[in-house]
Amino acid sequence: MPDSKLAAADPPLPWPWVAGVGAEQAQQLLVGEAFSLAVPAGDAVQDEQASSKETGRKVRRGFNCGECGQRFRTESGLRDHLASHTEGGPHSCGVYGKEFSRNWVLVRHSRIHTGEKPFKCDVCGKSFALSFHLVNHKRIHTGEKPYKCGECGKKFAVSSNLVTHKRIHTGEKPFKCDACGKAFSYPSALRVHKRVHTGEKPYTCDSCGRAFSYPATFARHKKIHAAKKL
Repeated sequence: MPDSKLAAADPPLPWPWVAGVGAEQAQQLLVGEAFSLAVPAGDAVQDEQASSKETGRKVRRGFNCGECGQRFRTESGLRDHLASHTEGGPHSCGVYGKEFSRNWVLVRHSRIHTGEKPFKCDVCGKSFALSFHLVNHKRIHTGEKPYKCGECGKKFAVSSNLVTHKRIHTGEKPFKCDACGKAFSYPSALRVHKRVHTGEKPYTCDSCGRAFSYPATFARHKKIHAAKKL
């Protein structure tokens, strides 16, 4: 298959059982995004190299299952293999007993327990459980930031970071405290706020044993001990 077809924006998905999933997410889950950024919709798997006329970069041909890591030379081979991740059901987790309608979802979930990380960065060697996590990680090395804010022009390497950033412009606060109703733009801010109600103090001073709810107050406290040592 020509590389130009793989690189096309929002390619048609031939798998009817992913109709309810967004195109980008489906590509990540089923095909796995490219380890070579020149081929965003297919995973590089073969040893032989082919030069891309459009980019001038070398890309490897082939397809990798985004869930189990098995490699295939053709898209049709991958497509046939993907059926093995969907047949039957429900599929139960042997640890938690949680059930999944698709076997490939169970395979992905099981990596929580096994610690399996089959997707490895060929630059630094760091491994990941999911293929799209590797794709996002590789942008650290390439400096690529494909997601741009339409309001201020700021760019991001990960799409979720752009979604979070946009709340600065929209004022959206989708995360609401179920105790007092106060709303926040970010889940991390809500988690910190909830300590007002729970009394949780996760930051403990090694010098005096005093505990704190917030990192800012903990940092100020540590400066007291540091000043005494001078």
